[in-house]
Amino acid sequence: MTLTLHQRRALDPERHVAVTANAGSGKTRVLVERYLALVMAGVPLGEVVAVTYTEKAAAELKRKIADRIRE
Repeated sequence: MTLTLHQRRALDPERHVAVTANAGSGKTRVLVERYLALVMAGVPLGEVVAVTYTEKAAAELKRKIADRIRE
């Protein structure tokens, strides 16, 4: 997976970030990878917050995280 500079910065577990971009730009992919990176870095699940604007987006994020965990 090739990431842009902004996507790589968003994955840095030492930073708090807000990810905003146009549709199809890779936001969900970055959020999934960030979530997994935080968990792998030992951040307790109760301290990770991901906010989406629709239930559809939340369901997609949850599904993609579960898919990556299964990998």
